[in-house]
Amino acid sequence: MPDIRQSKKLAMLYHMTLDQLIEYDFDENQAREMIDSISEETQKKIDWNKVWSSKYPVLATYHEKVRVEDYAPALGEMMTRLQVEYGYNHTDALLVLKDILARVWKGQL
Repeated sequence: MPDIRQSKKLAMLYHMTLDQLIEYDFDENQAREMIDSISEETQKKIDWNKVWSSKYPVLATYHEKVRVEDYAPALGEMMTRLQVEYGYNHTDALLVLKDILARVWKGQL
């Protein structure tokens, strides 16, 4: 395995980025292992919005444009409904709602 300096030289030689050179294929099992390795305490310390904003800048700026208070009541009602009808706790209701939104976005519902 080349060190970082050698890797940079190889990437330049082959006119590639370092990412292209190493083409690290992160799979589902590795993602699961990484998530499992982070303690609850550590997860609470992480500003996930800030982390994801580096990949999706809209997360850092939407609150300046979107009237969140227009959407919050309807989303709150949906979460409450999931809690009452299915017995989910607050966190599980949020996760279910996020999954439903993701499925709608993907056109699966």
